[in-house]
Amino acid sequence: MRFGTASELWRYPVSSLTGERLETAHLDDSGIAGDRQWGLFDADSAAVAAPESERRWRPVPGLQSRLGADGPEISQDGTTWHPVPSPPADKTASDHLGFPVRFRPFGGADAAPRYDRGHLHILTTASLARLQALLPTAIIDTRRFRPNILVQTDDNDIDFVEQRLIGKALRIGDATVEITEPCTRCAFTALGQPGIPFDKDVLHTIAKHGGGGFGVLAKVAGPGRISRGDAVTVD
Repeated sequence: MRFGTASELWRYPVSSLTGERLETAHLDDSGIAGDRQWGLFDADSAAVAAPESERRWRPVPGLQSRLGADGPEISQDGTTWHPVPSPPADKTASDHLGFPVRFRPFGGADAAPRYDRGHLHILTTASLARLQALLPTAIIDTRRFRPNILVQTDDNDIDFVEQRLIGKALRIGDATVEITEPCTRCAFTALGQPGIPFDKDVLHTIAKHGGGGFGVLAKVAGPGRISRGDAVTVD
């Protein structure tokens, strides 16, 4: 059964930094290839960036990340890009935050991923529309919620329709994904980013009306290539 269209694809090479929009992506056993494989860490304490809970980390989403030909890259202005890991990348991030930090790949006891989460985060335009209806003056932007896949629903619902998909499989392009659970939200959704103001009411409204969840998490059941514009069907 047709559900909608993959209208946006996103990858976040470095967790907590702004990600990159994609036209195509390969889904492997870990999700979108290259997604959230690196983190930003305090150079002294080795604590991972936590902008949702520590004020000193709040500027982190002002840094941008992308996957270059040779690996992840970061930028402060979108013009000058630095490979990760490298001293210029660490200096750019340290100057941006005002204390020494460094980029490290996740893996190992001293650099564990920030979340034990599903491979993919999927969100729909129906949920965005529902949240916008509840908060008519708020800026409800995809970037607040950091999905990997935004689905434009066919029936133009204004509702948290992803909740109906839990336990079901979706076919997107050449790939199959299984929806496993709601995506529990944290204070990151309220944080300011370039062009998006701080707004605590976003998280409060999700908690009140969405049962704490907004979007869903999924695991990759069948790897393959997906593209923006692919049909999304429920198997």
